Amino acid sequence: MKYREGKIPPATLAALAILASLCWLAVEHFKVDVRESGYKEKKAAVAAVRKGQESIRAGRKKAGLEINYEHDPAHTGLIGADDQAGSLTTDKGFLRAKQIATQPNLSAVLVAMLKEARIGEGDVVAVGMTGSFPGANLATMCAIEAVGAKPVVICSLGASTWGANQAEFTWLDMEKAAFDAGAIHSRSVAASIGGDKDKGVGMNKAQIEQIRAAILRNGVEKIEEKTLVESINRRMDVYAKAAGGLDRIKCYINVGGGLASIGSNLVGDKMIPNGLSRTYVQKNYPTEGTLLKMLKAGKPVIHLNDFRKLAEDNALPLREAEAGESGEGPIFFARKYNLVLVLSALVGLIATIAAVGLLDLRHALFGRPAPSPAQPKVELPADPAPPAGRGTDPGEPVL
Repeated sequence: MKYREGKIPPATLAALAILASLCWLAVEHFKVDVRESGYKEKKAAVAAVRKGQESIRAGRKKAGLEINYEHDPAHTGLIGADDQAGSLTTDKGFLRAKQIATQPNLSAVLVAMLKEARIGEGDVVAVGMTGSFPGANLATMCAIEAVGAKPVVICSLGASTWGANQAEFTWLDMEKAAFDAGAIHSRSVAASIGGDKDKGVGMNKAQIEQIRAAILRNGVEKIEEKTLVESINRRMDVYAKAAGGLDRIKCYINVGGGLASIGSNLVGDKMIPNGLSRTYVQKNYPTEGTLLKMLKAGKPVIHLNDFRKLAEDNALPLREAEAGESGEGPIFFARKYNLVLVLSALVGLIATIAAVGLLDLRHALFGRPAPSPAQPKVELPADPAPPAGRGTDPGEPVL
């Protein structure tokens, strides 16, 4: 029996192509939101930040300070005063950066970084922060506690504009309000004046006395050394004592541009990348601050200084926080293919192709045989005529 000659009909191939295209369109169109790693911890951190903001907002009003509704439209209470009204102002700050830092979802970004640094239950995380970014300070503490770690915080109270730069309501006062409300469960173990040299160089005596008074009323240890290097070394000692040894510290987080933490503005802005770093790179650092000492000791560090870039890298809005938008977005969910649909489409397409192939094979092997080529017609010679004088009837006698 002969095989069928020719190929699969074009109509069949066209139908298979259309089916494959429909499967592809369905898979691309019907994607699903899948929870990112650390989803529960991220949600817990965001909820804690929102609770902390409520308590800080109430604390600000209790201190006799008004919410700046123009520059703090979400009423977080975390946006301070401009140059004229900020009694503890150390330098000029950028309002947009301060607003980005008030977004509760920032804490979820920090949870992701802590998870990447493998920080978890029972780990000690050392933190250096200033009064410049109270929103980021709150987010950092909430993120650390959300992953089950313990923050050991040293802060400086001087602040740039739009930060916690009002003597009646410093970062330590904000921190206490959040702690009393149960939004955070730890407080700073020590505090310094901050500003140039970490001792308020350029600030007047009244400002420095206000900071000292804030440290005293909040009952934390005061760091006030003669030189920046001495302040850095003192911080390392305080961290070691609070953690039970430097070897117990598993990570270091810097928030803002405190010189005792970053060593110099050049280091903070140019020589240490924003976000998570694991490896110490030998460079000609002007001053080796706490951040570099921790990194040199082999501990991962998280540097939070450029909040605009931090927002761009993590799909956070480049604006102030808004009510109702926290707890959602790419940091919580990833848009991924629906695996059930993908497998169903794949199996269905393979089955259809296989069925078409089998039918075609069956037709080729067992279908109606192809007709044989036409044979040429053979003409037989005519019978010879009978001899003359004889009849044509076989029974007629011959005469």
